[in-house]
Amino acid sequence: MKTETKVTIGILAVTAVIIFGGINLFKGSIVPEGPKDYSKYINTGLELDKTKISRDYNPKIAGSGVSTSTASSTLIRVTEFLDYECPACATSGEALTKALLIKYGSNIIITRKIFPIHGQGSVDIARIVLASQTLGSETYQAVHSKVFETQSEWMILGKKEREGYVKKLIVDMGIDYDKLFTESQDKKYVDQITQDKQDGTDLGIKATPSFIIENHTRITGGLPLDEISKYIDIK
Repeated sequence: MKTETKVTIGILAVTAVIIFGGINLFKGSIVPEGPKDYSKYINTGLELDKTKISRDYNPKIAGSGVSTSTASSTLIRVTEFLDYECPACATSGEALTKALLIKYGSNIIITRKIFPIHGQGSVDIARIVLASQTLGSETYQAVHSKVFETQSEWMILGKKEREGYVKKLIVDMGIDYDKLFTESQDKKYVDQITQDKQDGTDLGIKATPSFIIENHTRITGGLPLDEISKYIDIK
């Protein structure tokens, strides 16, 4: 047998072993996982202070339409603690709130509270969003959503560049930026955010997004809707 032939056969053999091993390794990696344990993210059976869960000035969004859940027929109150610089809030947190509004329709009210764990930048952008409430609930919701949708673009910018980006963002939405910015500088928004953070700390909030169902269950993270529904549909 020629040397070239031996080398070729050897290469083919090694290749076959690699492919066969890779197939088996891959097959092992796609074995369906068992049920995930979310218990470490959930504290239930609590009696939390309702005053600190939702205050009159906290923005609230309500669902519309008929609830698709037959388990809960009374009004459901959920509070989300969020940070506009938190990537998980922009993804899993937003996805969960939208899913809750769809599932429970007009039977649910979601309160939003600011928990600025990322620092002053989080406070500055939150003031803009909170101030947009003075322009109506639809404008507020639009600004809230747009800030999260563009988070990956403005969050990496320096202070000056970020201010310019946010200004253009607001102007492009057809909103008077100068009027909105002036409103956002009112000290009441700083006071509100400070109170929200203190409320969250008192309620045991340590990360964002976090959710409180009524006053009996605290959930850390944007968990799957089905998992959270277990603590809503106990009524």
